[in-house]
Amino acid sequence: MEHLINSDLVAAERRPAYLHEIVESSPMLPLFDLSNSCFDDSDFHVRFSGTLLGDAYLTRFEASAVQLKRSDREIAKRSSNLVLLALLDSGSYEQAFGYHAPFPSAGPGDLLLIDLDGPQTVSFARHSITRCAYIPRHHFKPFLDSVSLVKPVLLHPDNELYGLLTACLLACSAMRNPTPVVSSAALGTLTRLTLVAQGLHPCEDDALRGSVRDARRERAQQFIARHCEDPRLNPQMVADQLGVSLRSLNMAFEGSGHGVAASIMAARLDWARDMLLRFPRRSVLEIALSCGFNNLSSFYRSFAQAYSAPPGEFRALAQTGTLAQIGKHGFPDRHDAGIPSL
Repeated sequence: MEHLINSDLVAAERRPAYLHEIVESSPMLPLFDLSNSCFDDSDFHVRFSGTLLGDAYLTRFEASAVQLKRSDREIAKRSSNLVLLALLDSGSYEQAFGYHAPFPSAGPGDLLLIDLDGPQTVSFARHSITRCAYIPRHHFKPFLDSVSLVKPVLLHPDNELYGLLTACLLACSAMRNPTPVVSSAALGTLTRLTLVAQGLHPCEDDALRGSVRDARRERAQQFIARHCEDPRLNPQMVADQLGVSLRSLNMAFEGSGHGVAASIMAARLDWARDMLLRFPRRSVLEIALSCGFNNLSSFYRSFAQAYSAPPGEFRALAQTGTLAQIGKHGFPDRHDAGIPSL
């Protein structure tokens, strides 16, 4: 991510002017009043970095002893036309609104959806890290007009919509130099899930319904990638983890070119491939078992089918520098965000 703000680079007495200059001059950042922040506090710091996804901005924000206020004065001076989706990785903050009742203090894992053109104040008393998506308002048309404020929503990690939004936000943040087509697809899915959080039902629109399905598949793929080494992992376990029926999970994979069971197999094979290359002294049997395979002959057969060579030969070719001769299966990598297929 491109580094935009780091208050540690300036002396304490320069912090107010430093931050004011950056916020005032930035064409991307909303205009905030930071005057009530504790600039002299030994724990004070602001670090802000970000990258573009189409015309949206994905950021990582670290703050301590900081208050950001966006009053009618700042809004009138420079409207943002942005909707913010903020996932709190660590720490906490207090959020108050001039157009909505306040929420309880947000804690780690909470997901906040707000309109940056509504008067509000957020206070970070202690060190907090927040992952954010700043989405231009025009992406929400025709579902939202250009006048009405998006109502604030605070989601906790206890429902499927939270899981879907979080999975897509993390996948978008993991992208590196996506093509315009990929950016548009990813941002469209994230935007439509945000509309569902605003109360729109997926059944009301084919695009909303499709985004829920795509996000469900993305979330499943992320879970599979993290747990593929568990030999007990199967489609039913994935469905149970996501809190959906097995039928709904299978429907999420329709049209993707591979089903849930095939995705589990692909993730295990990809992990095994990495292990073969990274740990040349470990036996093929040891690697197979550590990647969730409990049948060595099945592992050999599946690996050879995916990579056009059995595990031992694959490793030998890699060591001799002739690995390029081997083809690759059509499944996504274990570490692939998956969003480009949306």
